[in-house]
Amino acid sequence: MPTIDDVLNQDLPMRVRSNHALEHATLHVLQEKGINTQLGGISDVGGFWIYGEVSTDIIFTAAQEALTRLADGENELAVHPNCGTNIAVGSLAAGGLAWMGMLGTRGRLSRKLRRLPLAVLLGLVGYQIARPLGPKLQKQITTKADVKGFEIVDVIQNDVFGRTIHRVSTRLVRQT
Repeated sequence: MPTIDDVLNQDLPMRVRSNHALEHATLHVLQEKGINTQLGGISDVGGFWIYGEVSTDIIFTAAQEALTRLADGENELAVHPNCGTNIAVGSLAAGGLAWMGMLGTRGRLSRKLRRLPLAVLLGLVGYQIARPLGPKLQKQITTKADVKGFEIVDVIQNDVFGRTIHRVSTRLVRQT
């Protein structure tokens, strides 16, 4: 039976994870350069998308710098505080513990209302406990800071429903 590492290091998951790391690193570089507009991103096997009002040239330069810095070992750039992994982990922990707090109320509204403060408290505790897990999951599961062999192919601007998004396409030129 394959281990989680076997699955994560297969070609397609590895490419998504490396592109996810490169997306985060690009966002870090943009922040370092003083770009303070609201930005977001999403990664896939062929690269990543950056959402936000930034010029194509600035994103291309930031992505190139991010790629170089990750390849040079700046692995901390692969983890980002605003990653959806952090949100998902916190939400699952909060929701799960809040749900547990409501167990046994058997549909009675009065019992549910009496139990609600406990459920809210458990949800908050769950969220706080889970906060350090998000970055750890990013580092171990959802990103791969080893981007050696990757290159930026191009950056193309798109306008979708009046919003600017950029497609950063990557390719793996050699397996390392």
